[in-house]
Amino acid sequence: MDQSKFQEAQVAYEAGDYRTAAKVFLASAGKGAAGNGSAYHMAGNSLMRLRRHQDAVTVYGHALRDETYDKRGAVQANLGTAYLAIGEYALAIKAYEAALAEPDYATPFRACQGMASALVERGRIDEAAAAYHKAAVDPANPEPAKALVNLGLCFMGLGRPQDAVEAYKAALGFDEYKGRGKALANLGQAYVALGEYNEAMRAFEKATQLHGQRLSAAAQQAYDRAVLAATPAHEVVDGWETGEMSPIPQTMQTGGWDTGALDALSRDLPTVPGARPAVSSDEAARAAAALGMGDENDVTTFFSMTEEEMKTKDLAARRAERLARRSGPVRMRRALVLVASVVLLACAVGAAYWFGFGWPTQKTTVTGLVSGYKLGQPIETYWVAVPDKDIAREMAKIPPVKEFAVDEVVSTSASSSVKVTVTPEKGAPLHYIISLSREGVGWKVTGIENDWRSSGG
Repeated sequence: MDQSKFQEAQVAYEAGDYRTAAKVFLASAGKGAAGNGSAYHMAGNSLMRLRRHQDAVTVYGHALRDETYDKRGAVQANLGTAYLAIGEYALAIKAYEAALAEPDYATPFRACQGMASALVERGRIDEAAAAYHKAAVDPANPEPAKALVNLGLCFMGLGRPQDAVEAYKAALGFDEYKGRGKALANLGQAYVALGEYNEAMRAFEKATQLHGQRLSAAAQQAYDRAVLAATPAHEVVDGWETGEMSPIPQTMQTGGWDTGALDALSRDLPTVPGARPAVSSDEAARAAAALGMGDENDVTTFFSMTEEEMKTKDLAARRAERLARRSGPVRMRRALVLVASVVLLACAVGAAYWFGFGWPTQKTTVTGLVSGYKLGQPIETYWVAVPDKDIAREMAKIPPVKEFAVDEVVSTSASSSVKVTVTPEKGAPLHYIISLSREGVGWKVTGIENDWRSSGG
């Protein structure tokens, strides 16, 4: 091995120039296998940084041909990670097992965590839980809380929410753990599965209020369920909800009218000093006409009408009244119709927002994201405002795409999740859950997770 070229490649690697590092590490390797293990090892690491996972598999294989190399355990573990990235989960498990079998391997917790991820993808959740447990109890593991949270997820997948609660609580016991918000959100979901809704609400509120955790679609649904279940319902007795009754009025009316004494109609009225004398009959007639009162003949006519004639007159009066109402304030009716239309439209828009509708839709956003990723086009516009390195880290979970399909969309008013099946260029179809958050009237991607529950065993 050419030591000068190896040192040159090491400088490029530490500077983040992984393309140059990969070339120079490979150039530093001499003929044959012996003595070239470190050159191929570091070349493989450089290729992994460049996301050239298939090339890394080949180069790590060259490193393992050097029987004298003293870091074979690390090479096997990295080989497992490369296989995991291209969807070769069975080969990844074998590589991790080989790493754990190497006596010189100093960080077995890494192989345990990687192997657990591959086991989850294969649907072997119980074995994955055992691997995460080994990683969590490894004294060399600087972040056991991560393994404990993943262990809790496995317990949830196995239908053991009580064990999941214990795992999440253990993870929260590490004050330096930076993922406490996510652990609390997971803890809330476990409590909901147990029916402990008050505990679930406390966990969710700590996650969002103390740690600023954005709830995933599944966590939001669990929180809504906890809130609904924790709110006591009104007691119903014989079809009536119990509650305070309005106070009964102290003064009641008898027969619908206030009682009181009426002045006698037959008694003589006192003469009021200064009162005007009675008006003449002509003045009375004019006053009656002005008030709309009929004369004596009209009165006589009224009392002489038969019942049928009275009905006919009444019908005519009602018909005239209806015609008068119909010719009433047309503008007012039009205004009321317009107001009602606006209210109905606002209600429809509000209902659409509440049920997760938006534009672009969740499906449109995810389709654009994965299509752009497949074609090597910019995809930053589909994400919430996060650094490019975070986007790259999330997208790295998806291997090079041959084809994909959107399987299901689960929506709430503020967040959604989209289940996607991705067929990589090499390997079996993979399942993912892409989380989205409401932004304006549309949707933006917030994260990508492997949907191991949809993977076959």
